[in-house]
Amino acid sequence: QKVHVAHVQFVMATARASGSARVQAAAAAPGGVAQSIRIKLRGYEARILEESCEMIREAATSSAARMSGPVRLPTRRKIFCVLRSPHVNKDSREHFEIRTHQRLIDLHNPSAQTIDSLMSLDLPAGVDIEVKL
Repeated sequence: QKVHVAHVQFVMATARASGSARVQAAAAAPGGVAQSIRIKLRGYEARILEESCEMIREAATSSAARMSGPVRLPTRRKIFCVLRSPHVNKDSREHFEIRTHQRLIDLHNPSAQTIDSLMSLDLPAGVDIEVKL
């Protein structure tokens, strides 16, 4: 295990010398780990999703946290093929689809005030939120 820790310290020192911004942020953070929150939003309507992203942006910028995003992830389309008539006319079908829009937001070096403001947000119905630390 000592070899592993020494290897990590060597890699961080090398990256620090080369000027890697991510490693410098990790070295500056307590414990040597860069603090960030990744928020993934999903919804069936893009307009409501954009409003939710704007609410998160306002909460993050009010507490001076650095924010990346929202990044638009690929829209997932689920298509259903349904027979129009239950017993006859096999060639007559209808197609329905459900589109799931996705956005990704990263918050870098959030403070306790940032987390409190995010927890108190009242986001619209129909928006699924996944938060990773």
